[in-house]
Amino acid sequence: MNSLYNEVHTGGAHSANHSVCARPFSFASCRHVFRINRVKNLHLQNSSGSGSVLSAEQSIYIENEEQLLDFCEKIQDSKMLAIDTEFVRERTYFHRLGLIQVASDDVCAAIDPISVPDLTPFLEIIKKPEILKVFHAAKQDLEIFYKLCGEAIGPIFDTQIAASLVGWGAQISFAKIVQKVSKKHICKAHRYTDWCRRPLSTGQIEYALDDVRYLTPVFWKLNAVVKKLNREEWVRGEMLYLENPKSFQLNDPQKQFLRLKNIRSLNPKQLAVLREITAWRELEAQSRDTLPKSIIRDETLLEVGRSTPTDMEGLRSLRGFHHKEIARSGKVLLKLIEDGLNCPDDQCPELPNADSYTAPKGVEELLAAGVQIRSEELRIEPNVLADRKQIHDFVKCYDRNENFENHFLFQSWRKKCIGETLCGILEGRVVLAVGPQKKVELVSRESELSGVASEGI
Repeated sequence: MNSLYNEVHTGGAHSANHSVCARPFSFASCRHVFRINRVKNLHLQNSSGSGSVLSAEQSIYIENEEQLLDFCEKIQDSKMLAIDTEFVRERTYFHRLGLIQVASDDVCAAIDPISVPDLTPFLEIIKKPEILKVFHAAKQDLEIFYKLCGEAIGPIFDTQIAASLVGWGAQISFAKIVQKVSKKHICKAHRYTDWCRRPLSTGQIEYALDDVRYLTPVFWKLNAVVKKLNREEWVRGEMLYLENPKSFQLNDPQKQFLRLKNIRSLNPKQLAVLREITAWRELEAQSRDTLPKSIIRDETLLEVGRSTPTDMEGLRSLRGFHHKEIARSGKVLLKLIEDGLNCPDDQCPELPNADSYTAPKGVEELLAAGVQIRSEELRIEPNVLADRKQIHDFVKCYDRNENFENHFLFQSWRKKCIGETLCGILEGRVVLAVGPQKKVELVSRESELSGVASEGI
């Protein structure tokens, strides 16, 4: 991945044989004609890659298969693509995809997946491992493409994550990062658009295309800063999660009951019932493409597990059950309740032990101060290095003499940047002291404490 970043950064964004369709495309070639205002080109300083924002004349609205094929021919040899999606998910289990925006260094497009349901040509391109896919806050976009492609795509560069690693702020919004790079204010007037409703207006399409028009120069600038700070390894380590198929797999239906509140009062048989009906609800929600709670609310599920009704009248007596759902699924639910009650004792679920660990007074606060100092040295926000939960888990791991090597703070770049420092504080090899500049600093005492063993907190 580093070599790919370097190739993109040093100007290898185009192949010498970059294929461009002979027939020019514009919004006028579509069924809807859009009058798009010309966007003044922006040129970034200190970037050896492309730093310009694509104009309206370089933009395409794709709503038929021929246009999609022509566009894919244009971008197939790109080394980097900026990608974004627009979707709706308020009432559905899966994302309802409304638009896909894509930009290379010389063309951008809004692909209408409702008019062009077969996206195979485009999906085959983004599967290519030689093309770097750039997103901002990529998780939900990648969930969509995982479902469409049937696999995780990579390599990925998430500008929101990369920004947090160079000190631009944790979870910085796209509007703020564009303003930082280009001094351009992004219009957010269409943030609450129903992207699955047609036709889309000119303003809505402009708004959507801006998300990739400006993402390209943001990438070039960020990539240059990452390289200057020698943090390519940091970025690579953070992107591995977004390229791991396990990050996008559906929830295990058999474990969904563990997410419900107040389940520790149930006995093993009741838990077995709850496990069965909660797993059924999860699968049913996927099948219907609706929210699980719209089928049966959590509180009602818990009451079914507690009271274990054995007939339709018992189901109807429970508050929160819609009569239509009982008519539709009542018999199935009664069978699931029966299966749960008949579950062998050795197959009934056991709840994981609640985490009752409490660190010795002041220890977590001491480590949090160490994180603050390191974050100031690295010029990034403390939570990017380690949040309070991770600090708590780290102290617990040390106090119980568990292996640090599997801990989150000992993975990838964090091991050297913060994990080893926190370990040193716990072992007394690193102390916090007021330095010559009247600031609290981390001071190594390793030479003084050589040969002294630590036996816990």
